[in-house]
Amino acid sequence: MAAPKASRRGQKSLAQYSETIGGCNVSILPAVVLSTVTWYLLQYVVQPLFGSPDEYYIDEEFHVPQAQHYCRAEFHKWDPKITTLPGLYLLSSTVLVPFMKIYDTVLSLLGVLDSDDLRINDPCSLVALRAVNAVGAPACLYYAYYRCQQILFQNENKKTKIAKWTCMFLALNVATFPVIYAPYSMLYYTDAWATASVFLWYSSHLSNETHFLVKVIFGGFSVLCRQTNIAWLVFASIIDVCHCAEQCFPTVKNSVSLFSYIQASITELYYCCSIKKKNKSKKLIDFFQKCLHVTSSSVIVIVSFVSFVVFFNNGDIVVGDRHAHIPRFHPMQLCYFVIFVLAFSLPWFLSQTYFKRQTSNSVKKHFNLAKAFNEIHSNISKVFVVILLIIISGLVYFNTIAHPYLLADNRHYTFYVWRLLFSPGKPIFLRYLPVPLYAYSLWLVDRTLMQSSIAYRLAYWIVTPLILCAQFLLEPRYFVVPYLMYRLHSNKHSTNNYTFKAAFIEFIAYQVFNFIIMRIFLYNPFVSTMDNTGRLDRFTW
Repeated sequence: MAAPKASRRGQKSLAQYSETIGGCNVSILPAVVLSTVTWYLLQYVVQPLFGSPDEYYIDEEFHVPQAQHYCRAEFHKWDPKITTLPGLYLLSSTVLVPFMKIYDTVLSLLGVLDSDDLRINDPCSLVALRAVNAVGAPACLYYAYYRCQQILFQNENKKTKIAKWTCMFLALNVATFPVIYAPYSMLYYTDAWATASVFLWYSSHLSNETHFLVKVIFGGFSVLCRQTNIAWLVFASIIDVCHCAEQCFPTVKNSVSLFSYIQASITELYYCCSIKKKNKSKKLIDFFQKCLHVTSSSVIVIVSFVSFVVFFNNGDIVVGDRHAHIPRFHPMQLCYFVIFVLAFSLPWFLSQTYFKRQTSNSVKKHFNLAKAFNEIHSNISKVFVVILLIIISGLVYFNTIAHPYLLADNRHYTFYVWRLLFSPGKPIFLRYLPVPLYAYSLWLVDRTLMQSSIAYRLAYWIVTPLILCAQFLLEPRYFVVPYLMYRLHSNKHSTNNYTFKAAFIEFIAYQVFNFIIMRIFLYNPFVSTMDNTGRLDRFTW
């Protein structure tokens, strides 16, 4: 009986990821198109505007030489300024060296290249390394995110064309998310692959058909691309443990709130451990066996990483430039994050709600601010609102801190935002103006997360503050993976026409944003103030 069942499951999985619309495979074709477009932008728009073929942009000064060491198999050489593990360099050397050897061999057989050209041809030139990001990362991110949607929402999504188009555009929105796509997908930075690797691992983790070893490899690769990705393996493990608790303890499954869920879990575990009854001990053993089975691949990676940090890296998360990346308690990062979420969710929220209300002939009702605030007032305790505002105001007073890099580097937009609102010469009340917006955004994010399971909501509010509140430097790129995870689990995709329209409008908004960011990056350079060389610098995130 087991073999036919496995066969049916495999057939279902194959059909699930081979969906087509009008003969086009929506999980593969957009990824190919995205790679082609990004490669074209790199080769014919970005690369020609730099002063020379080997002109680095900021951190490429460290990443490119390090990758070239790996391409020459000089694995013992390491730049102490680099803070991340060598996942991107290993990927680049593994892909580029064999590819360029095959490519050159084919051209030499065709008579296009002679032996001298073969000797001087560098397989890991700057443009080749940038192509690793441009060609690979957006496509992999699209495919992985699309696959995650299909696995998570296969029960909610009926196999209609409108549902497939909606998932396709939502995945495209993620793959072209402005903070990592423009311009970092066309530079040799770690961000694009650090993000793509998380969702490659997560898509394999969610699938029951993925081999155990594949999950371990993808999880390890994700951590090698960026150490903080280990938190998302912890996140998945928390969700899996919660689901095991729901299977073993009915009171946990029947909980209706986050507080009652935690209370029921603690009560059940305490009851099983404190009362020596055969059925209770058997239930506890069954619970631990289930947990070990579903979390084993993640636990192997987590334990390996912790062992590396403790025994080989002197207890530090970063592997270089440690004096500039000392963890610091920075809870204001969570406030900045929820503003980030609100800003980049606006195209989705507004267009989705507009079309939804339009179908019910009540557009005015939605845009009635008095009604909206009345809904908030009726659903939230006044005491809770006051306490939240006081806490956030206290954080603003005690924790509005700035990393020296933020204050010194005028190539990043955060430099100008900070100087406009929070610099010492500005009126102090400017710091407190966003406090109501911080509070509203926190409430909105939590309310949106309620669409998902309690287990996900619990795991998200454990892991996200853990990642963000230890970061001293304010960087929008640190917010990308928490935001995309939030979007993945908080939007139950339906087959309604307004959902597709909202996803399409969000796609258009993101491309306009990308165009503006790339236009400023490419065509508005300025003479560097970081040194006296007279070189040109460019604005970016």
